[in-house]
Amino acid sequence: MDLFETVLYQVEDGVAMITLNRPQARNSLNQRLRLELRQAVEKASADDGVRAAIITGAGAGFCAGADLTERLPGAAENGFVTRILHEEYHPLILAIRNSPKPFIGAINGAAAGVGASLAMCCDLLLMTEDAFLYSAFGQISLIPDGGFHKMLLEQLGSKRAYEMVALSQKLESSRCVELGLVNRVVPADRLIEETKNLAARLCAAAPLTLQYSKQIFREAQSYDLESVMALEAEIQNQMFRSRDFREGAASFFEKRKPVFEGC
Repeated sequence: MDLFETVLYQVEDGVAMITLNRPQARNSLNQRLRLELRQAVEKASADDGVRAAIITGAGAGFCAGADLTERLPGAAENGFVTRILHEEYHPLILAIRNSPKPFIGAINGAAAGVGASLAMCCDLLLMTEDAFLYSAFGQISLIPDGGFHKMLLEQLGSKRAYEMVALSQKLESSRCVELGLVNRVVPADRLIEETKNLAARLCAAAPLTLQYSKQIFREAQSYDLESVMALEAEIQNQMFRSRDFREGAASFFEKRKPVFEGC
């Protein structure tokens, strides 16, 4: 297990388990956690032995958002918040979003504020029955950040997204499933087991398919249909020439499970 101060990091059977480890503060993101979490995400993304990654929280909640009790040098200066968002929060969100590996969020309790952005930027989400996404910014006269507007708009459309933000709504896990925000809801005592089972299935899937489909889905948000088809055609040519495609085709005709290498 790699040693961080605020993050637990462990790799087993091709799955990186990344756990936010400030349970006494409901895993709120202080500066050290923001930086260490980004390091853990980048470590998993760069590790050839990792096929999938899980992000979860220690204790009773996933992430309560930014640590509002932390006082950093320069906090009183105009532009401080913008700088911290650009330098610390945005690289973390983008590290997950742009990673070639699939990230699964295992949401155990509250995912509030930027914690909701952290959850929603994962490629797949599982939630416990008592978990929820909470846009609490309006309660203190702020706006969501960390890309929350973009991710919520992609999922809900402008009217539902604006309602959630304007009224500081809390979306329970059952409602999140109805709205297509999460993949499934599981009992709390089975969250990690079910998430690891899903990760194991991803590890057995074709790594190139996981990588490039994630890229296409990401880029398709701002592309028109013709541009998406052109991107698919270009990538499909690369896939067609890969060793994994040859292995996949051979295993299909030989009626056996394929052994993919990611190349």
